[in-house]
Amino acid sequence: MPPLLHVILLFLALIFPIPAFANTPVLVSAFELSQADAPQTLTILLSRAPRNVRSFVLDDSNRLVLDITEARLSGAAVTLPAQHPLIFRVRAAQFNPTTVRVVLDLKDEVTNRIDTIPTSTENAAHKIVVSLAPMNPVAPPRKPALPTPPPQSVKTGMQNAHPAYTVALADTYESTENTTLVFGEPNAPSEDLEEPSPWGRLDFSGFLLAKIAQELHESDDPEQERNFRNTVRLEGKWTPPLPGNDPAAAPGASNTFLLASLQSDYLWFGPEHSTDDYDLDLYEGYVSHATPDWDLRLGRQIVRWGKTDQISPADNVNPQDMREFFVPELEDRKIPNWMARIRLFPGDITLEGIFIPFFEENEFDFSGTTWALLGNQPSDLRIRESKPGKGLDNSDLGLRTSASLAGWDVAASYLYATEKSPRLRFDPANPAGPTLYADYHRQHIWAVEFETTADTFGFRGEGAYFDKQSLHTESLDSVAKPVAHYVLGVDYLGEQDWYANVQLSHQHVFEYESDILFLRRDNFYLNGEINREFWRGNVMLKLRYALDLHDGGSFLTPEAILSYYKNLELTLGANVFFGPQDSLFGRYRDNDQVFCKAKYYF
Repeated sequence: MPPLLHVILLFLALIFPIPAFANTPVLVSAFELSQADAPQTLTILLSRAPRNVRSFVLDDSNRLVLDITEARLSGAAVTLPAQHPLIFRVRAAQFNPTTVRVVLDLKDEVTNRIDTIPTSTENAAHKIVVSLAPMNPVAPPRKPALPTPPPQSVKTGMQNAHPAYTVALADTYESTENTTLVFGEPNAPSEDLEEPSPWGRLDFSGFLLAKIAQELHESDDPEQERNFRNTVRLEGKWTPPLPGNDPAAAPGASNTFLLASLQSDYLWFGPEHSTDDYDLDLYEGYVSHATPDWDLRLGRQIVRWGKTDQISPADNVNPQDMREFFVPELEDRKIPNWMARIRLFPGDITLEGIFIPFFEENEFDFSGTTWALLGNQPSDLRIRESKPGKGLDNSDLGLRTSASLAGWDVAASYLYATEKSPRLRFDPANPAGPTLYADYHRQHIWAVEFETTADTFGFRGEGAYFDKQSLHTESLDSVAKPVAHYVLGVDYLGEQDWYANVQLSHQHVFEYESDILFLRRDNFYLNGEINREFWRGNVMLKLRYALDLHDGGSFLTPEAILSYYKNLELTLGANVFFGPQDSLFGRYRDNDQVFCKAKYYF
């Protein structure tokens, strides 16, 4: 069947079954915090009435927590400082894809009242009002140690955010009545608000990362006992002076901006410098235009499909950086692609289409480094890699539709693309010497996704069918087999700052052959994460894990993360592998390492 016919049939099948009673998530658009000399109230503005608001006070610290279900932030994680005898600050984040968590860090024990009230303001249809009072009203409240600072613009672009959160932009501004935090693009500093620049607004953010790792084992094989990685990313965002970009514009106006980021990345496997790898590249660079009915992005960007973490069969749009295997988290392994992405919002569904004109493969090493495909020993094997040409017949095309149905987020997608990993062919009799040929082939991928919540639990999953997937064999030749892969997961949000996630992965290889490396006909894995916050969210203990249920092999990453210092995140952790030598995880059991990482946001 021609690829175009695949696309047309899938497009029609995805559109017509969608019911008309789909519900969109509640949008949390702004916070309003009362002044120090007024009764303490926090007002949360919503696009409509929330399905459920659950509140609790943590026993081990003075923190009031609100979980708003079936809700999304208009931006991402933010922190709102406060100057009041009862409260230090307010933190808000997308705790999971369907729950917004708001945390009030308190100075004293308080009583609280939470009301949900309809409103008719221009920016919101509903609001949550949190009222606080001292537990002992007889005792006079403590005065702030310092006077209230003058009005200031607080940009949380890539700072002022907890390490577990993805950081976006937001503003705080003060009036004679309250302090307000509005999600969206930051306003200019207060002195510029009256006379905005005729050239638009230009914002900069970024981070600096330094990570060093030391192996724990010694062996007789040539080793790279340590590795070091240094990454610097600078991001600029220009919002031109168009009518829809005016902060005073009515809700629903269009929005246009240009984003570009430059990344310097140095990776060293020591003690020798023969495998040093340095890149200075454009990371992301695209123009975005959004209206209430559609949005369009053109340029180098990352698109995330799928619902599950770390193992995501439906997420195949972007290549990954595999030079450190899957030690870095999935979002850190992503490599942007040049593409066009358009989304349409007809009613309560979202239709998405992507077009990728140029092929980009996964980044990995064939040999000579700790995590290389053929091992860390230098190889005399000749590598002949052949990449697809830059023509329309080698471009990638994808479609996705999503909706929220009675509390369930569901999606279906189709991708016609070139595999990101090569298909190998070994020629030991080549006159020039043993040669390994690597080329890339086309594949069709169909996928479905779902997500929902029930009280303190979240349930999500996804599955994908690959008509052809290249699998390596013991002879270094690859075979192309149909593969079905699904992941089912559950999340738990505890009242004592506990978060736990467990996912079951099942991968089935059709037409299985016994010499396929590291895989069986049916492969079952457990993976997930457990973490807990301490010290008012300034310390987190986290464990990422993956377990092969057939041979007992496993991969563990325990971490301790300190975020006490402003804009700085310090991490101490380890990567530990277990299992038989011929298994997926066991082949790296001599690569156990401890690491130290520092990441500074600016």
